Amino acid sequence: MKKIIFFLVISVPVFGQNVDYNKIILPDYTKTADFGEKLVQLAWKNHPSNETFRREVDIAEVTVRQSSAAWLDIISVAGNMNEFTINPQSDIYGRSAYWPKYNVRASISLGQLFTIPATTRVNRHRLMIAQANVNTQKLTVRNQVLKAYNEYVLREKMYKVQSQLLLDNETSHKLIEQRFKNGETNFETYSLSLSNYTTMTVAQLEAERNYKNAKLDLEQLIGMRLEDVR
Repeated sequence: MKKIIFFLVISVPVFGQNVDYNKIILPDYTKTADFGEKLVQLAWKNHPSNETFRREVDIAEVTVRQSSAAWLDIISVAGNMNEFTINPQSDIYGRSAYWPKYNVRASISLGQLFTIPATTRVNRHRLMIAQANVNTQKLTVRNQVLKAYNEYVLREKMYKVQSQLLLDNETSHKLIEQRFKNGETNFETYSLSLSNYTTMTVAQLEAERNYKNAKLDLEQLIGMRLEDVR
């Protein structure tokens, strides 16, 4: 029994935690020195798919206001314009009493007592769903952008390492090639050096391609070139 109570006590703070989605993606006015977080901000702001979710929230908010104001539909106001209401002095017989200036009418059906509140409740739930979709999209965008950024950083480092390896191998291969031309080494040594150099060249080209593709993938998410990010 004590173990169960202890579990409940330590579990309460965990289940009571709320997520601040303004911290998942920082607002535009918040400056950050973290380059990855800055990319997340740009992706959330620039990518067209995110605008769809934001506009769905706007539409849902308008719909809630419309349904909340539906009670005003039961009231109607009308005005009568005739010679007697325009010029009361000409109405010597008091006929304006039969044509008053304003008519106010209100009527409500029993069904409206239930349908208007129910419609408002449904629209509020739709608003909450739209807001939840925005929060889900924030989590998705953050995950995608930071993963793409990590991949870009990795590919950039691999490209630099591979380029340095190729440069070192090229220097070594040129020495062996010159020694082979001078008859100071055999063909097998030269052939092995050439094969290694060719392999290194292909690896460097692949590393360059992967680096450039990773950069393109990241730029697609943020909607601009990395060089233009400030």
